Amino acid sequence: MIVHVAEAAAALQAHDDILILTHRRPDGDTIGSSAALCKALQHLGKTAAVLCSDPIPAMYDYMQITVYDGSFTPAFVVAVDVAGIQLFGDHNNIQDYAEHVDLCIDHHGSNSGYAYETLVDDRAAAAAELLTELIPQMGVELTPEIAACLYTGVATDTGCFRFTNTTANTHLAAAKLIEAGADVEKLNERLFECRSHARIQAEKMALESLEFYYEDRCALI
Repeated sequence: MIVHVAEAAAALQAHDDILILTHRRPDGDTIGSSAALCKALQHLGKTAAVLCSDPIPAMYDYMQITVYDGSFTPAFVVAVDVAGIQLFGDHNNIQDYAEHVDLCIDHHGSNSGYAYETLVDDRAAAAAELLTELIPQMGVELTPEIAACLYTGVATDTGCFRFTNTTANTHLAAAKLIEAGADVEKLNERLFECRSHARIQAEKMALESLEFYYEDRCALI
């Protein structure tokens, strides 16, 4: 069943012991959106945690995510940025919950409708863009911590606002997050300018095989 922002906000307000699921091989949008929603629910005094099939990359440590440790029995399951049930993965017992998702928040037009209720808008560049509207509807202020998580989602899914999915509404959402306290200078540096030792080694290996063709108009690795 398709729901609107106000209906999704009401459903989240009405429940407690909420488990938030991400997709496998998590990126900045699924992690940032889930962390932001988790923090918003905790601001309302609710028990909430995030579950991912795969390890959360260390580059997102600044979000201080509450990872599900089995200390409560989920009464309401939310999936964020997950278009289909096959995208959840197979580890950390995530499939025990993937087949019983109460609410899905997504921005993919290909969403299969696997959840009981679905908030989807394929005009949004990221799930985080939707949550920038949804969280205030829940009666929660966009704190600097929440804003940093949501900015991560918006920025990474748009390639720092360079991809064609970037719209005027995307920039308006980013403006709200900046006003709420997201430190975009530090976030952009961490998200787009920092590389791990392993990644640098991989890039070195790739560049060592670089060859140019067609009067240097084509490069092959």
